[in-house]
Amino acid sequence: MDMDGSDDIEDEMQESMDELSLLITLFAGQVWRGATAEEAIGHIAKYGEDLAPGMAAQINPAAGPKASFFRIVGRTMWNNLPQPAHGFRLAKLPEPGRNDPCFCGSLRKYKHCCARMPDFPIVPAMMLDGLLGTMPRKQWNTLAGSSIDRGTVQHLAFMWQDENRHADVAALLEPWFKGEGVIRNADAELLDMLLESYVVLGKPRKRKSLAQAAIARGENAARGIGWQRIALMEAEAGNDDVSRRALVEAQRADPDNLNLGLLEVHLLISAGNAALAQERAKFWAIRLSKLGDPDLREQIAWLREVVLNPQAAMMQMTRKGGDAFIAKLEVLLADAPPITCHYRLEPMDGSTGPFDADAELGKVLKGWQVAFPSNPPSLTMMSTWNEAAWDDAGAWLALLHKQPLLWNSFEVLDDLVIALDGCGMGWVRDELIPSLLERARALFDLVLEKHGAAQLECEWAWHQNRPALRLLVRSAVDGMESSDPKERDSAFALMRRFVEQLNPHDNHGFRTRVVAGLVERGQAAGAVALAARYPDDLADMKYTEALALHVAGREAEAREVALLALSEYPKVGETLLAASPRKPRKDGRGSYTLGSDEEAWLYREGYLSLWEKLDALAWLAELAHKTR
Repeated sequence: MDMDGSDDIEDEMQESMDELSLLITLFAGQVWRGATAEEAIGHIAKYGEDLAPGMAAQINPAAGPKASFFRIVGRTMWNNLPQPAHGFRLAKLPEPGRNDPCFCGSLRKYKHCCARMPDFPIVPAMMLDGLLGTMPRKQWNTLAGSSIDRGTVQHLAFMWQDENRHADVAALLEPWFKGEGVIRNADAELLDMLLESYVVLGKPRKRKSLAQAAIARGENAARGIGWQRIALMEAEAGNDDVSRRALVEAQRADPDNLNLGLLEVHLLISAGNAALAQERAKFWAIRLSKLGDPDLREQIAWLREVVLNPQAAMMQMTRKGGDAFIAKLEVLLADAPPITCHYRLEPMDGSTGPFDADAELGKVLKGWQVAFPSNPPSLTMMSTWNEAAWDDAGAWLALLHKQPLLWNSFEVLDDLVIALDGCGMGWVRDELIPSLLERARALFDLVLEKHGAAQLECEWAWHQNRPALRLLVRSAVDGMESSDPKERDSAFALMRRFVEQLNPHDNHGFRTRVVAGLVERGQAAGAVALAARYPDDLADMKYTEALALHVAGREAEAREVALLALSEYPKVGETLLAASPRKPRKDGRGSYTLGSDEEAWLYREGYLSLWEKLDALAWLAELAHKTR
C-alpha cells in the first residue's frame, strides 16, 4: 500500500488525537476482555473509518482500501500495548520479510508497501492509558510487581501530570510502595513522582509517611529521595536545623544525586546563610561543569549567579524559575507591536466562517510551526500544560523577536498561554498569561469589527477558530475567579456573549453559569429566556431554570420545572437541601457520571450560595416533600 503525502497525513492525525484516543480505548478494552491480536486488529480495520472519520478523510484513495490503513493502526496498537495476560509485557507481532506479502492485505511485497509507511505516533504509555481506562480501578494494583516496563509507567505518570490528573497518578503509583518490602532504586523515579502528587493534592500526611517509609526501607536512591523530601518539608515549616540534618542524610544516602546541589544552596539561602550558600554554589557549579552534560547548563548558570548575588538568584528561582527564556518572553511581550488584523473572514448564514490567516501572516506562521513544538488540547480542554515548549525555547523566541507580526496570531498567543501553563511557575498566571489573554480579546474584536462580523456566530466547529475561541474561553473562566468585581463582570459578559451569540451550541458548558449569573444580577427574565433555548437539558440547568422562573414570578412554570428536576435528578435536590452532606470521592479525571453523587455535589458547590441568597431553599424543600 503506497501513500502520497505521508507527512501531511501524520500532521492531520496529530490534529485528530481525540479520534485516536477513542480507537485506543476500544482496542485496549477488547484485549482486556480477551480478544486475540487478529480479532482486535480486525475490529479496528473493519470499523476504523466509522470511528475515526477525520483520520480516514486524510487517507489518499490511491493508497488502497482505508481498512488496510486501519489494520496498520491496529497492528501498531497491539505492538505497543502492555499485555495483561503476559504480565503487562509487550508481545510484538513479527515483521514480515522485505519480500514477503504485506500484512495489510494489499498482496504487494512488504518492502514496496507498508515498510515505506511512516511510524504511527503511538507509544506504550498511550496504550497503557487506554488500558487503565478500561480496567476496574481496583485492579490497577496488578501492575505493581508485574513485568511492565518501568519507563512506560513513568511516561504515563508524566502524561497524567500534564493533564492535571494527579489523583490518577497517586492511584497508579501507590500500590508500588505498599507493604513492608524494600523500595528498590529501580522505583526511585516513581517514588519521587508519587511524593510530588501528594504535594499537588495537598496530602502532607501521606507525603511525610511515604518519605519516612523510603528512608526506613529504601535502597540508597530511594532513601535519598525520602530525605530530600523531609528536608523540604522541614524547611517549609521553618525548621532550618532539622532541614539541614535531613539534607546531610540525603547526601550520605545518594551522594551522586545531582539534585542535591540545588537543594542545598536553596535551603541555605532560605535560612539566610548567604555566605555559605555562595561557597557551596561555587563547589556545585564546578562539580556539575566537569560532567559536560548540556542539560545541566541552566542549573550551573543559576549556581554561578548565587556566587555573585545569592539574593538575586533566589528571586530568579522564585519568580523566573531560573529560566531566562520566560524573562525574554516578558520583554518581547512588552515590546509587542500594535494589534492589527491579518485574518480573512467570509461571513455566511449568520456565521463568521473560519479564521484564515492572510498571506503575510500565513508565511511567518509556517516558520513558527517548525520552531515551536505545539501541543494543542483535544476537544474543549483549555490547556495541555506544554512544558516541552521550554526544552528549546531559544529557537522560537528568536523567531518571535525577528517576526513581531506573530504577535497578531491567535495560534501563537494560544501556544504561548499553553506553554506558560507548563512552566510550573505561579506568577505567570497573575502577570504574563492575563496580558496575553487581554491581547487576544482585543485582536478578536478587531478582526470581527474589520469584517463587519461583530454580531455573528463564531462556531467552535471550525477548527481554524479554536485557538481564538480557546483564548476567549480561558479569559472568561480565569476572569470569573478574580477578586476584582470589575474583572468578574467583564468575564461574565464574555461568557454570556459565548452562549447568546458566538457559540450557542455551548461546547464549553457555560449556559448554566450564565443563567445563574443573570438571576444573581437581577435579570431573571433574561435568565428564563436563555434557559428556554436549551429544552430537555441536564440537571444543573433544570434546577437553575426552576430558580429563575421562581424569582421571575412565574410560579406555575417554576413548580413544574422544579418537580420535574426533583423527579429525574433526585440526588441533586437531596444534596442541595442537605444540612451537611458528605463530599464524594473524585475519580481524578475531571469528569463525573450523570446521576452520580459527584454531579450532585458539584451543583451544590457551585450554586448553593445563590439559592441561599435568594431564600429559595425552603420553596424547593416544600416541593421535594411532595415528591416523596
